[in-house]
Amino acid sequence: MTERCSSFTDEPLPGTATTETGWLCIENESGWGRDPFSGGTFAPEVGAAIERFADEHALRVLLIHRPGRAGVRGPIRVFVANSVPGETLLRRFTVADYAEIPGLPLDDPAAGEPAGPIALVCTNGKRDVCCAVLGRPVAAALADRYADPVVWECSHTGGHRFAPVLIVLPAGHTYGRVTEAQAEDALDAARAGVVATAGLRGRSSIPPAEQAAEVAVRELLGPVGPDVLRTASDDAGSVTVRHEDGRAWTMTVTSEDLPPRMMSCGKKPSSARAWRISGLITDGN
Repeated sequence: MTERCSSFTDEPLPGTATTETGWLCIENESGWGRDPFSGGTFAPEVGAAIERFADEHALRVLLIHRPGRAGVRGPIRVFVANSVPGETLLRRFTVADYAEIPGLPLDDPAAGEPAGPIALVCTNGKRDVCCAVLGRPVAAALADRYADPVVWECSHTGGHRFAPVLIVLPAGHTYGRVTEAQAEDALDAARAGVVATAGLRGRSSIPPAEQAAEVAVRELLGPVGPDVLRTASDDAGSVTVRHEDGRAWTMTVTSEDLPPRMMSCGKKPSSARAWRISGLITDGN
């Protein structure tokens, strides 16, 4: 059997979500390259303008299409997500041409159509075969459950060694090594206004140590909303997670080196880390 990067399963998931505060998801039915700007999706000048636009608004660009590439040609759907705790928002725009995207009025809070949670499953085989082979069945199974377009295949998100990888927007909670059932639970939970914890890597808009701490508290609490918790950390490795009801959990989060492994299929092994929780103290006041 060929060894793939996703064959290594000893790396704990919490604390491994790609760190992004916002997302620009652009519908595209053509083939993808290794990243959104390398596959010929955009004319060079349009791609450059979209890249500048995304940088100005601190957005990670993803290409998306409906599972199976069965999308209907017509207006292009564009989703813009803010994943910052307390500012969580997903807006949907439609454009007739990619060249319109840099002109989207993102500074106008009333612009765009408010959208409910969407699930993005990484299937970008040009970046890593694990995402394509393991992600597509999960995306297809999810899409079979929902008639409305809330499930999308997407380009590279980071962490293909954790394939199948799922991101739920707008909150940016990221999942790894998900089964079809876990992916369904994650999307169902988001649509119900809470966060599922099975396979949870962390929330993209907070640093890795805080991601790990937040996951630990969510596992203690069970399903609660995406924005009821806030995290803060100091240089000594202490992380505090506060609930909006006044409760708080303080812990030490440290990183531990793991044996080298492939971070991407075909690459030479490199070091990895695990985030470890210790000294958890609960303040119930």
